[in-house]
Amino acid sequence: MLKVKNLKVGYGNVPVIFDFSFQVKQGDIVAIVGSNGAGKSTLLKTISGILKPTGGEIQFMGERIDTIPAYKIVEKGISHVPEGRQVFGKMSIKDNLLLGAFTIKSEEQKTKLLKDVYEIFPILEERQDQKAETLSGGEQQMLAIARGLMSNPKLLMIDELSLGLAPFLVDKVMDTLKIIRNKVTILLVEQKVQEVLEIADWGYVVQNGRLAIEGTGEELLQSDIVKKAYLGL
Repeated sequence: MLKVKNLKVGYGNVPVIFDFSFQVKQGDIVAIVGSNGAGKSTLLKTISGILKPTGGEIQFMGERIDTIPAYKIVEKGISHVPEGRQVFGKMSIKDNLLLGAFTIKSEEQKTKLLKDVYEIFPILEERQDQKAETLSGGEQQMLAIARGLMSNPKLLMIDELSLGLAPFLVDKVMDTLKIIRNKVTILLVEQKVQEVLEIADWGYVVQNGRLAIEGTGEELLQSDIVKKAYLGL
């Protein structure tokens, strides 16, 4: 579904991603893990067109996308749930969700998508007329994921799912990913290595903007590199 080849990205003259290659297969949960500042968020921003690479290429569904604007990438089926949730606090939950469907022209399809996300996140339907800022951190994360699903994406990219959440809420949101994987392929960037590798089909470990190791979630949890660097074992 997604192929990233020899990607190079920087901010001004400062390189951040060095010759990075990875792929995402349809129907999988793929995790990109690593410490803060390793370049994980930069990768997602480049795939979604917010940043432009200085080298390499990105293909989605067999088509090169690193040369087209971000809004066109959304139309092609990639949705990006940004770090820190970034919900519109003064707007209602329902209006936040409808903003996520800005590429959908059919009102009938918007209504169906809204119904679908309410089935996954019933708490959002119960509180749909409340302002988004009244939700807890975990509920705002659910809203951000639901808003990402409203564009009916083929690939959902989520940046730092667990950021600022209590451990029991992290487990709850991770469980949600197991539900939505039946609807959409997921690319997940995360610092909580143990939790995300437990649900990932495949994972990539990033260190200082470079690929350190890759494998199934289970293989990476058994890797000496991961155990020493991220699990404290």
